[in-house]
Amino acid sequence: MKTKNLFISGLIGLFASCSSQNCKIEGTVENAKDGDTLYLARMSDGNFAPTDTIILHQGKFTLQEKCDSTIIASFFFYDQESNEVYSNIFFMEKGNIQLNIGPEGRVSGTENNDIYQEITDSIYALHERMSNIYARQAPSDTVEYSPDEKTEQELVALEQQSNRFVTESVKKYIDKPVGYFLFLSCYNMFTPQEVLELSQKVSPHYKNSNALKYIEEDAERNNMTSNGQSFIDITIPSMDGGKLKLSDIIRNNKLTLVDCWASWCGPCRAEMPNVVSLYEKYHKKGLEIVGISFDEDETAWKNAVKTMHMTWPQASELRSWDNIMTQKYGVTSIPYTILIDSNGTIIGQQLRGEELENTVKQYLE
Repeated sequence: MKTKNLFISGLIGLFASCSSQNCKIEGTVENAKDGDTLYLARMSDGNFAPTDTIILHQGKFTLQEKCDSTIIASFFFYDQESNEVYSNIFFMEKGNIQLNIGPEGRVSGTENNDIYQEITDSIYALHERMSNIYARQAPSDTVEYSPDEKTEQELVALEQQSNRFVTESVKKYIDKPVGYFLFLSCYNMFTPQEVLELSQKVSPHYKNSNALKYIEEDAERNNMTSNGQSFIDITIPSMDGGKLKLSDIIRNNKLTLVDCWASWCGPCRAEMPNVVSLYEKYHKKGLEIVGISFDEDETAWKNAVKTMHMTWPQASELRSWDNIMTQKYGVTSIPYTILIDSNGTIIGQQLRGEELENTVKQYLE
């Protein structure tokens, strides 16, 4: 790790010859004192490795070096007065970059940094709206609180809007370093086929990275359980103390909906009234639902099943993420649904609300 007094190195940079490939970073660290330390790390193959220890002068620093390509980097600063840690991503690339490090840190000055800040601002604004909704409804900071159904649905809608914005941003900027970083961060928000398609559009600079190869290999595995593929049979402990075999359920019904959920998952609970309604409408017409819980607490799981009127078969290994659905079907987020026809063919995934009901209706009416 390199240690730099960047007040001095910044002065030296003023007399250095200019180059179109120069990257100059001017930063301000709020509440920093002389001699405080800022740490920089640079990404290599999807992981950040510490590379620079910067000694600050009057809360400011200047760093100038040659950048033949864009480097995805991060900073880390510990504010001893507030006991807060400030960290964020930025992109070291040719041009003049401004970093403001503090409670409301910002980065600007070059293409990828400006794009990243714009995306970050939009996501934070949506999350702030979610926080405000929750704060208005919660009676106090000391009382345990569960949002009512209307509030949960409002929160879920904002979360879905945030997720759509992120995925659209990845698609828009996938050929730039900022898009590649976002892709690494949230590739599990895409279908396996979308992941494979997007991976072909990343900058040639990242084509041979181990991080990208891992994502592609993972997508290939998950593609085995994509729409049009045959289901993978599983056997899992059922709520009644026996064993639930998925193939037995599929064999005896026209449509089977595998619903991955958990009692602690807010979006799952918000969606559950729709699933209950779907079951009441279509169970007698040939729909069966298999609830697979990602709960670890057996009591919480069973109580949620009872209070939310989930009358269909329930099963769980009582493991959150290291379970059979993550291993066999690549489930990385919940709620997650898989719709399977009587032939064992997967005909839909991650369907919710009106989209799910329309698909079921198409097959059963």
